[in-house]
Amino acid sequence: MRALDTSFLERCQNQIENSGTISNFIPGQLDALSQLSIPQKLYGRETQIAQLLQVFARVSKGSSEIVLVSGYSGIGKSVLVHEIVPNITRQRGYFISGKFDQFKRNVPYACFTQAMGNFVQKILMESPSQLAAWRQTLLNALQKNARIAIDAIPELKLILGEQPEVPELGAIESQNRFNRVMQHLVQAIATAEHPLVLFLDDCQWIDAATLNMYQQNCLVKTPYLLLILAFRDNEVSPTHPLMLANEAMRETGIPSANIELKPLAISDVNRLISKSLNCCPRKAASLAKLLLEKTHGNPFFFNSY
Repeated sequence: MRALDTSFLERCQNQIENSGTISNFIPGQLDALSQLSIPQKLYGRETQIAQLLQVFARVSKGSSEIVLVSGYSGIGKSVLVHEIVPNITRQRGYFISGKFDQFKRNVPYACFTQAMGNFVQKILMESPSQLAAWRQTLLNALQKNARIAIDAIPELKLILGEQPEVPELGAIESQNRFNRVMQHLVQAIATAEHPLVLFLDDCQWIDAATLNMYQQNCLVKTPYLLLILAFRDNEVSPTHPLMLANEAMRETGIPSANIELKPLAISDVNRLISKSLNCCPRKAASLAKLLLEKTHGNPFFFNSY
């Protein structure tokens, strides 16, 4: 809401008294905001957004790439990644995401299956003919192992229907089969018509089963796939399983990039404050400096202050 600037009424009154008419002008130019409105635009992340879009452009042409996004909690990793979603959608790409939970690290594949369930919800909103085409595409990819995918991702049953049981195997063989099935599923989704961005968040809590699937290249040996892994670098040491897996992945030759988010600079904070208060950067300078000292440039804490 805006508080009406009294100069608006005074201007009208003066013009009526002096000329009998009111000339054209834009109302509200001098109105003051009665409530603080913090803009949703990302400040200080233009370079990182451009980097993500460049990677997605390459993936859209058939490559398979990995991007690691790291930084402290609240620094804006998830917000940064979601900033490119409109661009992905405009290019008919799919963006699906899952989030690891520190209290569910004993639940295998929970984050990955959450992301796949997210995809199923998207295609369930498509037309009956498109849904039938997806059913045939997925059945062709999964073949006799469709039941394995349904057991892991129950939402798939809404598309594939009831599927026959599969033979039981030993522990290692069963895991290898599962990895292959998930790889075939991802390959069926990621296509030239619909490049796929798979975003796994809070990977500092990645479970052992998903890590194994990642190390076996099941999530990345797929054209038209961009895999984004975000994690808190202050909770991931060089000997963390995720870091060791990433080192192994680099040796496979699959292109990977690192985006490390740092605290915002004083110039970025100043732009944010001046836009929020609808004033020039010079007037916002002292408040921006104080906010930077209080928050250490972490965007998560800006609203608190």
